[in-house]
Amino acid sequence: MYHSSQFAHALAALVALFGAVSVTVRAETIDCTEITSLPAVISIQGVYCLTGNLTTSTGSGAAIDIMVSNVTLDLNSWKVGGQAAGLGTAAVGIFSDANNVTVKNGIVRGFLQGIILNGRGAVVEDILADQNTSIGIVVAGQGAVVRRNKVVDTGGPSSISIGISVGGTGSLIENNLVSDLTATGATALERGIVVSEGGDFSTLRENVISDVAFPGGAIASEGIRVGDASLVGVIGNSVTRFGVGVNYSGGASGTYASNIASGCTTPFSGGTAGPDNHP
Repeated sequence: MYHSSQFAHALAALVALFGAVSVTVRAETIDCTEITSLPAVISIQGVYCLTGNLTTSTGSGAAIDIMVSNVTLDLNSWKVGGQAAGLGTAAVGIFSDANNVTVKNGIVRGFLQGIILNGRGAVVEDILADQNTSIGIVVAGQGAVVRRNKVVDTGGPSSISIGISVGGTGSLIENNLVSDLTATGATALERGIVVSEGGDFSTLRENVISDVAFPGGAIASEGIRVGDASLVGVIGNSVTRFGVGVNYSGGASGTYASNIASGCTTPFSGGTAGPDNHP
């Protein structure tokens, strides 16, 4: 367990040695329960953190399994890594079915799916999810927030490459970067951000989504896909190099406005067009 008093004593010692110098300190959680090895199971509510990079070679299950509600996991800019399991891994980096779980501030790399939070009130913020082989981030519960994340280099051996997948009512997906999707095989699909059935009344705002590999042979290449969800707002996003930039599919509904869809074969499809959309 780390305490703020320990940090204060260390800082006072520095001042005594070197005088009142300007010190830049990385913002991090220090009053927390430290996770020291993987795989790890969290079964008591509270605040948890990393104090160094952690890796695992497990090819199934979850590197960190959060089994209880009301948990904050701060990676403190460190990495949860699963690359040792190889490209055929079926493991998840961080998983939870519980409610009110927050995962923030670090790297999740080299899993089949980087983060899966299925409970209500999930928050994923300031995460770099990279080199995961199928999906970067999944939130499936009501009222999820996914913001300021970077989801890059997703896919490879899988027929499905998705940056962020949303399935909960009233979710907010904002200020994320999704880049470099690669899917393989006869049924390959690449999708930057997906709002699936159950994601009614969600908002996607000011995300930047690009598929550098397009056209990579994927049958379905969509920057933003709203599938069978109602009244989903897509506002102020930038989508580059997809088959379809913004696609309201099936029975989906909602308004899209102030979006840029550059280098897309079909910039916009379905939904209700608001002002200031640009191909």
